[in-house]
Amino acid sequence: MMEEILEKLEAAISQENWPEAEKYILLMLEEDESNPSLWYNLGLVRRRAGNNAQALENFEKTLEFSPQHQGAMFERAAACLDMEDFNTALNDFAEYTAAYPDDGDGLLNLARIALHMEVPDLALQAFQKRAEIENDAENILGAAEAMQMMGDEEGISMLRRLFANNPPVRPELLKIMSQGSFGRVPLNSKAMLP
Repeated sequence: MMEEILEKLEAAISQENWPEAEKYILLMLEEDESNPSLWYNLGLVRRRAGNNAQALENFEKTLEFSPQHQGAMFERAAACLDMEDFNTALNDFAEYTAAYPDDGDGLLNLARIALHMEVPDLALQAFQKRAEIENDAENILGAAEAMQMMGDEEGISMLRRLFANNPPVRPELLKIMSQGSFGRVPLNSKAMLP
């Protein structure tokens, strides 16, 4: 019986039929309600269906059974971000990156939210940690923006050098230099994940 449900679940997921996938995971949870993987996957399915509020509850349940579940910690923060609960998303990504300091995506999300909320010291710390993993254009630009917000002349100089040497990104750089975080595109986790 469980094997048949699992096959149907896999088919529903492959077809991106989220209501059907949710139904099968709920059936499996009736048999094993303390399984953190099932709660986590229910949260993922609900996020894919656009139901972040229920997904949050599922990620919390996952974390009750498995307090350091990496996926649930990340997805909880991302769901808060999608719901534009920036304070909670910031705190959740800070907690996530403390537990998983080598996750470049978590650090980038933390840094971008901190920039958005105009907490440049936190953003700069996250960009500096991420630079040890991956120091791409987003990282360099973000660090320069954070430094500019802090009034650090080096950040302003970096932005000017980037502006002079990178014509394709001049419009965004100009917005950052003139408007700070208000010149950025609105945040959501979909724009931040690879």
